[in-house]
Amino acid sequence: MLVQFIAPSWVVHRTFGEIPSGAGMVLARHWGLLLFCVGALLVYSAFDPAIRRAAVLLASVEKAGFAACVLGTPLRRRPIASVMAIGDALMAVIYALYLVGL
Repeated sequence: MLVQFIAPSWVVHRTFGEIPSGAGMVLARHWGLLLFCVGALLVYSAFDPAIRRAAVLLASVEKAGFAACVLGTPLRRRPIASVMAIGDALMAVIYALYLVGL
């Protein structure tokens, strides 16, 4: 996701088939940085049990939110976006199972 932060036009064009401009460019950069930070927090929480549940909860909300935003809109017709959304939905389910103790 750091690549999206650095080169948002390239990543968004290849993922969604569109080129962001203006506010879309800012949002694409922000999204890339946000996802990198959530991933880094998950890795960090693997070594710090005190924050693990909160980190997994944060990541599961983000993953479920992204899946809903893609699968609930016309973006679901774009193959790469759909694969990403389904992958995030599966991760959200796995995180939820972890949170309930399974």
